Amino acid sequence: MNAERRPGRAAGPTILIQNPTIVQPVETSVFHPGRPAYDPVRAAAESAAVRAALLQLGAVPRSPSEILTALPREVLLELAVRAVSADDDARLLAAREALRDWSVPALAPVVLHQPRLLLEPGAGGGVIGLDDAPDESYALRPLTGLMFPRDHYADLGGAVAVGRLRRRERARETIVMAAILRGLRGRSAEVRVPEPLYLAGGDLVACGGVAVLATGARTSPAAWGLLRPHLLAAFGHVVRVRDELRRPGEPHLDHWLGLGPGIALVAADRLHAPAAVESEGAGARETTLVDALRSVELAVCPLAPEMVAAFAAGVFFLPDPRSAGGLDADGPAALVSTASAPWTEPVLARFGVHTVAVPFDEHHKRLGSLHRALNTVSDAVGVIDAWPAPAS
Repeated sequence: MNAERRPGRAAGPTILIQNPTIVQPVETSVFHPGRPAYDPVRAAAESAAVRAALLQLGAVPRSPSEILTALPREVLLELAVRAVSADDDARLLAAREALRDWSVPALAPVVLHQPRLLLEPGAGGGVIGLDDAPDESYALRPLTGLMFPRDHYADLGGAVAVGRLRRRERARETIVMAAILRGLRGRSAEVRVPEPLYLAGGDLVACGGVAVLATGARTSPAAWGLLRPHLLAAFGHVVRVRDELRRPGEPHLDHWLGLGPGIALVAADRLHAPAAVESEGAGARETTLVDALRSVELAVCPLAPEMVAAFAAGVFFLPDPRSAGGLDADGPAALVSTASAPWTEPVLARFGVHTVAVPFDEHHKRLGSLHRALNTVSDAVGVIDAWPAPAS
């Protein structure tokens, strides 16, 4: 198996994937509903298997948490200072000052787990405190969503748009991901989505010369104006679809549409959604999604409802090897979840796609498709050492 590549310009496509137990302590999984129960250790093993498969295919898998520890110390410290909170303002100020003496390996978990000090009057002191001191306990607000790097940003093919998620609480994750992306790319994101607009990274899917953007509950139609120049510069055709069908388990485009070389896997009940096709120098043409995809020479494979449920477990098409620096596979390749392999592998084989089956059932219990758990960084150059000091 290929060794992990050191920071520097990537030989193959850089793809983010996160071991979920690092950003989601196993204790938090106790309270996750559902049967069969989600097992965080099995989920970590799934991520390791996917990472190994990516390496075999010549990609460069990186995790947000490992990039975080490689950021300049001043940047990590600033993120850690913002991450802590406490019931007592004086204790909070003291804690933030104390963090300045901490090592980088100690600061990173603070950023990821975001601890809060809780003080309760009572018998006092907790286990080892003074009798007249309040009881101390600690609450974690982990950045669980970092196990799904697709949520926070959209790779625009040479540019990046940092999203703005509808749930305001998730802005904590987006702030950290923006710093991680800057470390990987050596520059800030080209697009940041202002209020009151929203953008979810899972509402953009791209392959080769085609990108598909969905607008609806999670991505504002007006976000297209911010993304348009970058998408048209990077892709020959951009298909915009207005997603008006809301269904549990399918919050984003990547839950019901997969885009591969010459093929689009699409939920059958969305084929006639209103869409438009646009390319550089040509005006938008209004049509339906199925006609839009066929007009850009994609074969459309409709997915029945039971197939969509399996598809959410996953198909992830590797970036075009002709533009990715060379993958260790002959022609296009895709990772396929074992949950969807029985029907996806034969379909993809007809289009010359090399498939690698990987287990992903635990992620699927958290609505985590392969596509949602992975995201590309097409212009990664490695973590840089010289950043300007953050403003005080």
